[in-house]
Amino acid sequence: MQSSFKYTSREIIGQRIKFFREKNNLTLEELADLLGTERQYIWKVEKGMKNIRLDRLDDIITALKCTQEDFLNTTINP
Repeated sequence: MQSSFKYTSREIIGQRIKFFREKNNLTLEELADLLGTERQYIWKVEKGMKNIRLDRLDDIITALKCTQEDFLNTTINP
């Protein structure tokens, strides 16, 4: 089944993670360290190449020091 969406949900979430990571002046490595994971994992999530569990997304949002509402409602132009 072909989607009519311009971006996949993974890509949108990844764009938001990257936006807030850069807004907080964090490198991929620094965010990965905060989460106890590898830089490559964060990079793949930001590129929309990796699925992410919702509980892991909560961890990322917390590390990015924003609320779930801000994370989901902020307008981002890719």
